[in-house]
Amino acid sequence: MKVGTDAVLLGAWMPVHDNCKTILDIGCGCGVIALMLAQKTSAKVTGIDMDKKSVIEAQKNAENSPWKNRMLFIHDNLQHFVQKNFQKFDVIVSNPPFFENSLKSPLLIKNISKHNNHLSYEELVKSVDILLSNAGRFGLILPVDSAGKFEKLMLKVHLFTTKKTWIHPTSAKNANRVLMMFEREQSVGKEDILSIRDQGYTKNYYELMKEYLII
Repeated sequence: MKVGTDAVLLGAWMPVHDNCKTILDIGCGCGVIALMLAQKTSAKVTGIDMDKKSVIEAQKNAENSPWKNRMLFIHDNLQHFVQKNFQKFDVIVSNPPFFENSLKSPLLIKNISKHNNHLSYEELVKSVDILLSNAGRFGLILPVDSAGKFEKLMLKVHLFTTKKTWIHPTSAKNANRVLMMFEREQSVGKEDILSIRDQGYTKNYYELMKEYLII
């Protein structure tokens, strides 16, 4: 799976502390989110993916970037990575496979990227709880109809929604994605709306993406 709107939205939107030292991208694909976070921080960025070809591509993309000395991509699944890794991360992001019990593509790689048979929401939540530092932040993008279920799972491990942005394809259409950030300390969550297009890209979308995309 190459660069998509969901990935660049998450990479541009994700708030990062000034003192962030370590970042983990779960299911990094070609590395676009990891590269975007490397661009706006001085942190060391690690990406993991169970697809070997994606990791090779991410490594090549990092080598061609100004941040190659701060980037590491690992071929591994999350379940195994959690067992052997003892590091805590200040920021974790994921554009996870989110289709449940739905019609699959004949292409195996698309199934792995889009369907959560290999990584359930429960496994993702458990792993994030283990890997996230005490003051860390976890961000992801999901379909709107999955957001409620995921928030309930996060509450079980005492991770609270502190920021949420509803993504509308156009100002005339309902939201179809939601960006969410979770932290261990509960606070009044910030919530807003972002429309992508309205006779061309909207001003808010342009402001979010201007450092990353030519639009």
